[in-house]
Amino acid sequence: MPGIIHFLHPEFLYGLAVLAIPVILHFFSFKKYKKVYFSNFNFLQSLQQQKRNSSRLKNLLLLLMRLLALGAIVTAFACPYIAPRQAPVSTHEKNQVVIYADNSFSMSNTGTHSSLLEEAKKHLFDILNTYPAGTTFFLLTNDNQNLPALSKEETIHAISGLKVTPYTRTLSEVFRTARELSREKKTTLFLLSDFQSGNCDFQQIVADTLTDPVFLILQPENTNNLYIKDVQFQQVFHQKNQNDKISVTLVNSSDKDVHNVPVSLTINGKKKGVTKTRIPAQGEQVVDLNYLNTENGFYKGIVEIADIPVVFDNKFFFSYNIEDKINILCIEQKEHLPYFEKLFADSTSFRFKTLNINQTANLRLNEYNLVILDRIEQYSSGFGSAIENYLKEGGNVFILPGERLSVDPLNNLLAKLHAPQLSQSDSATTIARIEEQSSLFKDVFEKQEANTALPYVKNFYHIQALPGTEKLLTDKKGNVLLAAQRTGQGNLYLSAFSYGPENSDMVYHPIFVPVMVNMSCNMNSNLNTSWFLNSHEPVYIARQGHGPDSRFVVQNEDNTLEFIPEIRKDFSGNLVMVNTADLKEAGLYNVFNNGTLVDVIACNYDRKESEMRFCNEQEIQKHFPQARVESIRSTQFDHNSDLVKDIVLQDNNRYISVWFILLAIFAVLLEQWIWKRKLM
Repeated sequence: MPGIIHFLHPEFLYGLAVLAIPVILHFFSFKKYKKVYFSNFNFLQSLQQQKRNSSRLKNLLLLLMRLLALGAIVTAFACPYIAPRQAPVSTHEKNQVVIYADNSFSMSNTGTHSSLLEEAKKHLFDILNTYPAGTTFFLLTNDNQNLPALSKEETIHAISGLKVTPYTRTLSEVFRTARELSREKKTTLFLLSDFQSGNCDFQQIVADTLTDPVFLILQPENTNNLYIKDVQFQQVFHQKNQNDKISVTLVNSSDKDVHNVPVSLTINGKKKGVTKTRIPAQGEQVVDLNYLNTENGFYKGIVEIADIPVVFDNKFFFSYNIEDKINILCIEQKEHLPYFEKLFADSTSFRFKTLNINQTANLRLNEYNLVILDRIEQYSSGFGSAIENYLKEGGNVFILPGERLSVDPLNNLLAKLHAPQLSQSDSATTIARIEEQSSLFKDVFEKQEANTALPYVKNFYHIQALPGTEKLLTDKKGNVLLAAQRTGQGNLYLSAFSYGPENSDMVYHPIFVPVMVNMSCNMNSNLNTSWFLNSHEPVYIARQGHGPDSRFVVQNEDNTLEFIPEIRKDFSGNLVMVNTADLKEAGLYNVFNNGTLVDVIACNYDRKESEMRFCNEQEIQKHFPQARVESIRSTQFDHNSDLVKDIVLQDNNRYISVWFILLAIFAVLLEQWIWKRKLM
């Protein structure tokens, strides 16, 4: 279909005014004539008239060629191109364009004029306005899922509302989506991004001959960033009146050392401490912060630094819960051992209960932090299944063997739990080594003396340890006297001997206290203290009060967001929130069950966008040698707009400046030929 000529730089057309110069020179000839004397010029009269007519024609041709050459040069500078007429076209004839607009957090970085995302919008508008009406557009961002075909006006409206998002896409995902959208059509793919190295997975990209990529690299003016990489607890579990310590990992992605960086800690809205540190160039620094757990309940923590312009990674959120009562259940069969009860009776933080094995029907084990199985001789299949499920759901079980007759039933239960088993019996030993780095004894001892008297044991069983078994207490020969095994999401503790005073002085020894207390407190360690948005890790919900009539509601701290979570149980019986896509912003989210606060979810933004490392023009060109790759610098804003328009025109084969240049050259050559041609 015939097209209409448009100009990329119409202001150059004012230069056509120079065409007046040769016209003026033509009408006002300044040529000097030489006087020649003839005796008789009658015979020249006819020849003079003929030469005058030939000279006039020659001058007119020269003027025309000069005007044509100057006009063609000026028009070439105005960058002419042919655009289709504004008329309906068939679906088959429509152009199809896929635009990937990177709106990840790194695009909030600043350029000279504004953020990279705002500058990208300007270039996107240039692309759209250069295409004719009837072009089909697909706008691909990091957070949109459904990609309908859009008109030019619809695409402009969608781009206007574009905002930064915590989600990212790799280049392979972008190309795969573009290939799906092309539907076997020739498609131009524009990619506007800063092209962070973490998202440039060139090796995973599948070549597609129908997709013509155009890479527009937006280069930030700022490549420095400080951010909080991670927060880790020194303690495995938390208790009231316990001094907690967290280790904060800070990263400096700049090429200069940064001094006096303030790091603040806030717990439940109250400042707990501020410290300053130095972070080396392109390095990390770990900062320890201490505070005291003064009460029971939920602890909502925020670690924060100050750094601009990239601010999404300046905060790190965490949460945990300290229960007001720790419930302990002791199940026995014949003899009652009162020492467990005496240990916990003097503390208001513990609630202790004793039951006979025959009283455990319909028992809800998940209400207890620790279940002690003391010298039980028979285990029913139903009770064994209940213990197995309790461990899978994150409970703690402590098993003490009894007489030799109880070992075989106990081994059957241990086999079902995929735990270590007891073998032959032995006698007369003493605990010689405590595994101080284990979760059970960590931070219990400031310093263990070499000659410390530890409990003796008259009779014990050898424990057949499995891979992954933690050896907590051992004797001089290396025999394991207390072992720990992770089972499901819970912890199984197996003693090699009975704690009865006739067999050991364990219940009288000071080590008895940290062993039992830490077993009781090491609960729900599988629950998240923090969770990264856009990750594949599950979000666990605490099980308190969960039942068939449970009604969960999730709210953010300022009550501006509320939704009903979709909860399911995983294979271990944990409550997992399925609709994590509703958690869109970093922060602390309260989980209510029938109006009661049962959990706090701490969400953090992924730190992938924090690394200020980018793919340059040469790297992209190496993997896409046939593609158009341009670096867009914010310091050349107006030039970039012209460059983007120029790329669009070239990719659509409507750029005709070269023809006007050829026309100018032809006009100059023809003018020279006419000039040298002799008069008749």
